[in-house]
Amino acid sequence: MKNRNRICIYPKEAAALLGRTEKHTYRIFQAIRDCYGLKSNQYVSIRIFADYTGLDEEEIRLKLI
Repeated sequence: MKNRNRICIYPKEAAALLGRTEKHTYRIFQAIRDCYGLKSNQYVSIRIFADYTGLDEEEIRLKLI
């Protein structure tokens, strides 16, 4: 059983959600890090990803399970 209380999302998962290539989602994640002042080694949370993309956080969490 997967963890329902996940905090982070990874580019490969975001690619599947968005229907984009993994390379493109790496660019999106870099834009998110720039926008929110994160360093390149910091994780992107599901909440930040949802806020940046305008998608519903709960819907993203359901798709990741």
